[in-house]
Amino acid sequence: MQDIYLITGATGFIGACLTRELVRQKKHVSVIVRDKRLNWRLYDIASKLDIYECDLLGKSLDAVIARIMPTYIFHLASYGSLPSENIITQMVDVNIKGTINLVNASKKHRFKLFINAGSSSEYGIKSEKMKESDMITPVNDYGITKAAATLFCQKEAIRNNLPIITFRLFSPYGYFEDKSRLIPLVIASALKNQSIELSSPNNVRDFIFIEDVVDAYIKAIDSESNPGEIYNISSGEQHQISDVVSLILQITNSNSKIVWGKAKKQTRQIEPKKWEADISKAQKILKWQSKYELHTGLKKTIEWFKQYSSLYA
Repeated sequence: MQDIYLITGATGFIGACLTRELVRQKKHVSVIVRDKRLNWRLYDIASKLDIYECDLLGKSLDAVIARIMPTYIFHLASYGSLPSENIITQMVDVNIKGTINLVNASKKHRFKLFINAGSSSEYGIKSEKMKESDMITPVNDYGITKAAATLFCQKEAIRNNLPIITFRLFSPYGYFEDKSRLIPLVIASALKNQSIELSSPNNVRDFIFIEDVVDAYIKAIDSESNPGEIYNISSGEQHQISDVVSLILQITNSNSKIVWGKAKKQTRQIEPKKWEADISKAQKILKWQSKYELHTGLKKTIEWFKQYSSLYA
């Protein structure tokens, strides 16, 4: 019997890249979306997908899951990762209630693996590399709702011996990322030699190239994890925003002027001096390792942007 791969959040940045890779591997891929008219990230491969129009909060979810009968479930639907997504009730609905509904619908049928997409925002402020065993102390609404979803998934997995795990994703970048995010914004402006207004050069993030993120999902398919395991998925190295911007200008050979302190600072996040993951657990159990250091990942992203800049027009 052929395995069926179900992806929620397939029209988002990470979900679209994972969907495309599974299609490239000629897997049987189903997606749950709120609108069958797929967006700019997936419309060109719509004919290769089984598309189900369904809301994770809707009454039809159980029937849709029973119809799909997925073998692998990659739950990437979320709300709150973008600064514009700031409605707390919607974060609760999508991140917590949506996850609860999907797990409850899925556990009525046998599946091989369910991966919940968590977030580094669950950790809060830390002074050392973030480990999966650390106490979670989220300091924004998004982190709180993602932490609640992770804990629910972990509880269900352990209590019912279900193959449910969570990937705590750090700061993915690459193909199809939203144009409002730092790296796409800087690349698009740098390629046009336009002035770039940014907030602080000193903020730090653990950036990870999208191909490495997708590879972690693929590796997990053939790995065995204990129910409820949590894995950090990151490069394991943090970089200052100023270093990332400088690399982009260098690779693009751009004359863009950077104006620091001009853009509005995000108020939802307390900026730590340390934002870096310990990825030893994923290395040991999933046999996964990020392959792309920052310069290489940015170079591949820039080449992609040059080819598909019309998508961002």
